[in-house]
Amino acid sequence: MARIKLEESLEYLYDDIQPAMADAVKEILPEAEFESRLLFRAFLKAIGRRQHDWVNLPSNLVDSTW
Repeated sequence: MARIKLEESLEYLYDDIQPAMADAVKEILPEAEFESRLLFRAFLKAIGRRQHDWVNLPSNLVDSTW
């Protein structure tokens, strides 16, 4: 088992997650107009309200030898 700081980990992965999140919203709500950076920040804020600082991940999802 490994522990990560979820909100900080997602923020670290911003460049990978943010475009995919924007694409997903456009797919579901094609007429929606939004700033993808603000959407991602709101997402992180919501995560922060719902999660503890640390979350557990199964060891098979983490490669610490890389």
